[in-house]
Amino acid sequence: MCTHNLTETTMQVKTILFTLGTTALLGLTGCSTQSNLDRPDYSRYLPGFLQPYRAPVTQGNLVTSEMVAQLAQGMSVAQVQYILGLPMLRDQFHPTRWDYVYFYLPTRGEKQLRRLTVFFTPEGRVDYWESDPMPTEEQADALILGTIKTFTPDSSEPAKAQ
Repeated sequence: MCTHNLTETTMQVKTILFTLGTTALLGLTGCSTQSNLDRPDYSRYLPGFLQPYRAPVTQGNLVTSEMVAQLAQGMSVAQVQYILGLPMLRDQFHPTRWDYVYFYLPTRGEKQLRRLTVFFTPEGRVDYWESDPMPTEEQADALILGTIKTFTPDSSEPAKAQ
């Protein structure tokens, strides 16, 4: 009878240790991360129909080169808001600066990050702006629909106005 209780106790201890070990192992797997939203490239070793689906991620303000071309020094805050919409970032420490940020991570292909920063005078008029190259309206539509992978910036587009 004493052997039976010892065997039961040993089995219970082994079960508890196995459960704790498995829980710790599974818990530690959640600590791994992928930096900068990098996605593994399955296309090297899996056919297209076996690759996992990745939903496209779109965040921020979609700004086109036509919208940037409408900006002019001396415009009011309301005029800029009418052309570009509300800014993605309004810094409380820099109230005369509006940041328009656009991030797009397609299902397949390169991620895109574009920025437009508009600086105002203390009186609330556009002083100048800084911009990454922006796609045209047609290019932006094609990028979102996936019919093109990237765009070529228009060389006549001003990147910085002062």
